Amino acid sequence: MNFQDYEAIDFACDESFQRYCLEEQEADIQFWENWITRHPEKSAAVAEARHMVRLLSAGQGNRLEQLKHLEDGIARYDLLHQALEETVPVTIRRPRRIWPYAAMIGGVLVLAAGVLFFSPYQQKPVEEATAIKSGGEPRKTVVLPDGSAIVLRQNSTIQLAPGFNHSNRSLTLTGEAFFDVTQNAQFPFIVHTAALDIKVLGTVFNVSAYTGSGQTATALFKGKIEVTLAGKPTQKIVLAPNQKLTTNTTTPFTVASLDADPVNHKAREIAWVRNRLEIENEPLEQIAAELEKWYGIRIVFADDTVKQYRYSGTFESETIIKALDALQLSYPFNFKMLNGEIIISK
Repeated sequence: MNFQDYEAIDFACDESFQRYCLEEQEADIQFWENWITRHPEKSAAVAEARHMVRLLSAGQGNRLEQLKHLEDGIARYDLLHQALEETVPVTIRRPRRIWPYAAMIGGVLVLAAGVLFFSPYQQKPVEEATAIKSGGEPRKTVVLPDGSAIVLRQNSTIQLAPGFNHSNRSLTLTGEAFFDVTQNAQFPFIVHTAALDIKVLGTVFNVSAYTGSGQTATALFKGKIEVTLAGKPTQKIVLAPNQKLTTNTTTPFTVASLDADPVNHKAREIAWVRNRLEIENEPLEQIAAELEKWYGIRIVFADDTVKQYRYSGTFESETIIKALDALQLSYPFNFKMLNGEIIISK
């Protein structure tokens, strides 16, 4: 199959590509990571397709069917547009880019409107080194320009390198942070600490690197990371999910399994960031207040009607984005990130 002819909608409708985006099968992840590396000219289409898959996977129903409806609607609009402009017979063709057509489809697919509205990552590249601090807050959530979500623990700081999301995705961490990184084969995500560097393609992990503690620990939960110790650039340590690398001033490093809590079987390494919500017929306005307090990020409502949506249930989540995604499954609403806050609308 010639994937070089694929556009964003083609990638998004490919089941293997969907499994790669959602990190469901290692074989698909390896195949697409290698293919994307070999074809950097397709990075824009791939990024657009990944964004579509991620958004649709958070909605209701079969995402492949949703994408097919959206694709058909765009193709029909394209056919109509040609028919209005040309007197010769035309054939249905795939649009070269999905977004220029999407606003014109209108009611073809209700879900499509939700996808177009939820665009949380429209932030500009960082031109200068930028420091983000949690201060005395127990947790502070930030969404970086590339769409990666980070939860900073108390008294922690990240400093984004100049050109972040434009020429690189590098940052320096002091303290502790939980990372949910978006994939971008063109610019691997790099975390620098005083004791080690971590190279990422797209994954979920936690790093504890407080100044003066004498110890740095990296715990991997999903995906793959490559760790390089300070002063040993040729030594690469690749961690698999549920592994933790620890280094201190007395021993080079150790790799061990994550420490699971005997009661809930969750990794102790991120007990500080996990949020367990037990909801019993509570309005979204009240739930949002709890999330805002826990994750340290402001939540506002653009529509008062949404505040009255009520939910029941129990769930756990490491980031506020996943928490809102989970709530969307039972009573749909839209949300986006803008100027360091989350805006919820109908």
